Amino acid sequence: MNGRKVIKWNLIQINLSKMIHGNANSVIIESYKASLGDEIQIKDTVKDLGILASNDLLFKEHMNKIINSSKVIMGMLLRTFSTREKDPMLKMYNTYIKSKMEYCCIVWSPVQQKYINELEKIQKSFTKKINNMEEVDYHERLKQLNLFSLERRRDRYFIIYGWQQLEGQKENILKLKSRWNGRERRMIMTNIPNQANGKRLTSKEKNLIFNSPARQIQRLFNSIPAKLRNITGVSTDTFKKHLDVWLNTVPDQPRGGGYSKWVAAETNSVRHQAVTMLQHRL
Repeated sequence: MNGRKVIKWNLIQINLSKMIHGNANSVIIESYKASLGDEIQIKDTVKDLGILASNDLLFKEHMNKIINSSKVIMGMLLRTFSTREKDPMLKMYNTYIKSKMEYCCIVWSPVQQKYINELEKIQKSFTKKINNMEEVDYHERLKQLNLFSLERRRDRYFIIYGWQQLEGQKENILKLKSRWNGRERRMIMTNIPNQANGKRLTSKEKNLIFNSPARQIQRLFNSIPAKLRNITGVSTDTFKKHLDVWLNTVPDQPRGGGYSKWVAAETNSVRHQAVTMLQHRL
């Protein structure tokens, strides 16, 4: 910023009654009023485009809300409709329950096992009500119903969204193109910094960076085979078809609830399952 711009900047008229000011270590919170005299409340959670965003960026309130509302809808559907046939049950589930649990999941996708399990239990419970599925292991049930676990579907969304950004089919808001190594066809993973804006980052802040959508996309995209990373110049539907063919070869065995036997992978993430599958083949 040159001297002339600095002078213009310093001449800006600022309404101090509509600002929160402070320094790097503390923020001075004051009471502010709207034009009609009502006090503007300071909230930890706000709703934006259907997502409850919290100031800690963990989205716990949003996940609790969709878990509870999905359970209510599931109960209502099971009480209202007597049929337990496969096709109508899956139609109801996809339309009224799964769509709610997956809306904008790239933004709020859980990393805590508690919420991963709570979301998965809803799909487990509903699919168990389908005729001839009551005694079937959840992992086997997914195969027979041609479903992925919800955790696997969220990973799938991350991979597809990352590919769309690299292909220019989505706005490059996560700056993934700057992380793309075209020669090796991989995302470049950088170390999480220890400091930001002259302030040392806490473990909580580092975890937020590690689990951010951009970082999750980079890790997941690097975990898929090179032949998928090399797909370019095609429609999203074509990429999805190739991706799903590969995903159907990767074990999809969610943890928790005693519904399925657990395999050696650290988690049911595509990344961990793919690595474990490769190790077993060597």
